[in-house]
Amino acid sequence: MSPGLSGFRSLALTLVCEPGPLLPQIEAALRTHGVPLRWAITEAACRPDGGRQLTLEAMVYQPALLV
Repeated sequence: MSPGLSGFRSLALTLVCEPGPLLPQIEAALRTHGVPLRWAITEAACRPDGGRQLTLEAMVYQPALLV
């Protein structure tokens, strides 16, 4: 990866959703990995227990830690 792109990371994650609005749940899940720059829901499924499960693909920025 070139030095200009350090800190950028592509990721895919599965989110088991709680009842309620999805956007705050998605943003919170992505923020645990960095600053979300863009994201997409690439799969949605209903779980046997009636819950929702999403697969997300995202690009996040993880600033370098200063030591």
